[in-house]
Amino acid sequence: MPSTTFVDTEIIEELNKINSKSEETIFPEHDFYLACLRLGLRIDDMKYLSYIDILKMFICLNKTNNKKTDNIKSATQKDIDRLLG
Repeated sequence: MPSTTFVDTEIIEELNKINSKSEETIFPEHDFYLACLRLGLRIDDMKYLSYIDILKMFICLNKTNNKKTDNIKSATQKDIDRLLG
């Protein structure tokens, strides 16, 4: 369940749509920092962005990643033989 400190209901609704693991993290704030760094944000960037702005970035990134994987076809042995043959 999202923290009650988030006042943006849009964020809560979108977070509920995303499949999440039921594992509880030990250091949730550090998981957040790590996700920001993986996104390419610097510590200086995080000083000027709100948590809501960063979460909206994560949601946008998640939606674009899902769209890219929808059209991927798994290669069959016939496809591999045609490519190498």
